[in-house]
Amino acid sequence: MNSTSVPAELLALRDGIDEIDAQILSSLAKRFELTRRVGELKASMNLEAFDGARESEKLARLRDLAADLGVSGELVDELFSRIMREAVENHRRLKAQKL
Repeated sequence: MNSTSVPAELLALRDGIDEIDAQILSSLAKRFELTRRVGELKASMNLEAFDGARESEKLARLRDLAADLGVSGELVDELFSRIMREAVENHRRLKAQKL
């Protein structure tokens, strides 16, 4: 299907998806800014980068929210586990820089 034969409704839906994708990325950047500040605080207090109990509780809440919204719990688990791993790695780098 070339761009001249794409129905207007499909183009409008794709534009909506593109807008949401940009919002997701903006929210992700804001989240990483907050987790950077958490990492700096943890480093200054010599706390561990990883908090397994916090992560487990957070994932459980997100799975519940996903179920309420009709979103795959498996997707949410995979997506947020990856996001949280990145935050923990950032915390570890911040702590190493403080040493």
